[in-house]
Amino acid sequence: MELLIRKLLILILLFPSPIALANGPFYTNITIFTNVIQTDKNISYKNGNFYLYGFGGPGKIEIYSIIGNKIKTISAQNLADYKFTLQLDSRNMYIVRVITLNEIKTFKIITP
Repeated sequence: MELLIRKLLILILLFPSPIALANGPFYTNITIFTNVIQTDKNISYKNGNFYLYGFGGPGKIEIYSIIGNKIKTISAQNLADYKFTLQLDSRNMYIVRVITLNEIKTFKIITP
């Protein structure tokens, strides 16, 4: 009989029932910490607005025509989810460089 009780206890411990755990005091104050590291850096251009995603800290944004003529330079104190307005000619390709303290990222965009 004692062996049967031990087997039942082991079974209960290994495979707890969701009903038994639903009101249990063990799961009332659980805090889950996750580290989110965003590595995707991207830009988009819609309706005359540039949107920067994934950057942080101070930096500079340079916009060039496809033949290399500098159109605009913008300095910002914080590039986190940064947005700025700049009207560009439609159906043209532009080069956008985002310069931060740690890196330089270059993007090509085609305006709608």
